[in-house]
Amino acid sequence: MRTPKARGRLIDGGRMKSWHDRFDGYRVVVTDNRIRDWLGNFRGEDADLGARTLDAVTFWKPEDIETALRKLVSQLPGWHPSKTKRQGNWRFLAYSISAGESGDSMLHRARTGLGLAGKKHDQLFIHKSELMRAKLGSEDSVVFFDDFAGTGQQACRAWQGDPETQITGLAELLPGNPKTYLILVAAGQRAVARIGQETNLNVLTSQVLRQADDIFSSDCQHFTQPEKNKLHRHLMSIKESIRKLGKD
Repeated sequence: MRTPKARGRLIDGGRMKSWHDRFDGYRVVVTDNRIRDWLGNFRGEDADLGARTLDAVTFWKPEDIETALRKLVSQLPGWHPSKTKRQGNWRFLAYSISAGESGDSMLHRARTGLGLAGKKHDQLFIHKSELMRAKLGSEDSVVFFDDFAGTGQQACRAWQGDPETQITGLAELLPGNPKTYLILVAAGQRAVARIGQETNLNVLTSQVLRQADDIFSSDCQHFTQPEKNKLHRHLMSIKESIRKLGKD
């Protein structure tokens, strides 16, 4: 979490520009109108709360994500961009249960950041369904990618599987027990600890989030409890409005 501006700070052109610059590269273009739409959810004196919430948001630009993933991969023992200098076989894939999740996007970012976008590197990047056929053993390495883990619950579920929904856990697809890594852009402290305890994954992340980074945690000192309560009500109202729009 970033430190927000002081309470009562004017929402002027300079502050608007700082939001534009920081959120440049977001999947939709952040315009003055979009920012005003956000602030419009906070009426009267609560407008300051909406502005300070924007101040506090940490946004990772695509190029920042690629750089972070490349650095994390470079730390893995036995990895080298040159195939002749690697130890064992390597496979990279999205850490996801189904297609279209955030892990797919992170895998693409990793491939671009590593400079392995060429067709000759296709065998390194596989889908979940190809893991068994890869026949990876203890000298080999599997690297999973995702963007974020908050509590670690979803990550552990993907590893262990879910009998109720008949989802096969990733662990079952790796009978040869290769070395396994989960690379995340950011993760909560609790998530890193839980994943380490409940899976065979070695977690690497570019940013570890503390309880103080959770805006609704008592450890977060940037907002008072009344402000957190107001923000929660506003966010629930925004969520409900989006849900209704989806039905129309």
